[in-house]
Amino acid sequence: MSRKKQAELLLAALMAVGTVAGCESGTAEPQSGSSAQEPEAVTMTFLRAGTDEITQNVYEELIAGYEEEHSGVTIEYQQVNFGTDLETKLNTLYAGGSAPDLVRAPISTIALRASMGQYAELDGYIENWSEKDNYLENAYEVGSYNGKQYGLPINIDAQVLFYRKDYFEEAGLDPDSPPKTWEELLEYAEKLTVWEGDDVMRAGFSFPISGEHQTLIPFARQNGSLVVDEENNKPVFNDEKTVEALEYLMQYADKNLIIPYVRNKDQNPFLLGNAAITYGAVGEYTTLKANGIEWVDQIGFACGVGREKISTFGGAQIMFISEESKYKDQAWSFMEYLFTDDSVWKLVSETGATPVKLSLSDQYIEAFPEIGPAFLESLQYAQGMPKVEWAASFEEAIKLAFEEAMYGKKDAQTALDDAYNQLMAEIG
Repeated sequence: MSRKKQAELLLAALMAVGTVAGCESGTAEPQSGSSAQEPEAVTMTFLRAGTDEITQNVYEELIAGYEEEHSGVTIEYQQVNFGTDLETKLNTLYAGGSAPDLVRAPISTIALRASMGQYAELDGYIENWSEKDNYLENAYEVGSYNGKQYGLPINIDAQVLFYRKDYFEEAGLDPDSPPKTWEELLEYAEKLTVWEGDDVMRAGFSFPISGEHQTLIPFARQNGSLVVDEENNKPVFNDEKTVEALEYLMQYADKNLIIPYVRNKDQNPFLLGNAAITYGAVGEYTTLKANGIEWVDQIGFACGVGREKISTFGGAQIMFISEESKYKDQAWSFMEYLFTDDSVWKLVSETGATPVKLSLSDQYIEAFPEIGPAFLESLQYAQGMPKVEWAASFEEAIKLAFEEAMYGKKDAQTALDDAYNQLMAEIG
């Protein structure tokens, strides 16, 4: 794939990560003009979803750099786990009148927070932003809701299939031919799993089975399910296609091909050398490489498997300003700083973030020649969380159904039906 083609794919593929859901949103008076001069002794809060130490360090360094350039401005950094912890934190802060001035949160928060008037509209700021034409055009769509711009993605991601070439060779598999279908993935996993008695010492295919929504959703979509019908604003994840996807994934537990772990609590066995195949993010690869892991050169990459179609899980971390903030101009000034080429590249090179600036496309491809092509291809097939007001509740419902089925507490249909009914009782 040529460098020009890769850059074109980076620009064109991002639309798939997020789509706009049609619901009436509350309106806030848009701000206009460029950043105002900061008043003395301004203290802002910045809440980030995510708790990994590497990204925390980068943001703290960026904050320190901004504060050094803007005398009298202090930014208090906070962070919280994704999912329920994030939603609880935001609900508490907004209800108590102590909303953070800046929020970095996933795409799943847009519909609810925008419709409640908690996220400020940014259209006026962006209109006068000197870098507006150097920002990926389709990334604007990811941060929009109901025709208004509420956020700017600072990172857009897509899962990539990671696999160990040396383990493939050991198992008699072609290291240059990763699995492309469900059937091949299961067949390869059976050949690649290593047991000691009944204990799995090396998983054939690795994915979390607790606290997990990023496995079932893309597999259901691969099988033709919408999972959520955004046009009609209703969940459909207990349909036949999703049941089939869940039953397929349950085989990995039934056949003892996985090492169970919990997302955001335990480390993926693949990253410890104890699995042959997994879905991962660019940041996980760059971390392995930065840490000098001896087998990092044995990792191969592919966009992933498919059935009716290929689908990978895509995510977006988006910068928002709270409507409640008394310092919107200063908050926008900090956002401008975060979106300079130097700041964006620091996030790219140290955390594996996507370069959302057009001016960094060639630099990105040159810096990551191993994973870059597979990542750009994966972006074409990436789909994120639905933009519905009940996205957080939907995520928890999927997690519950997946865990109950994977641990054998319920069959696939019952687990999905129960989670669906629970969600419907909540959202009406």
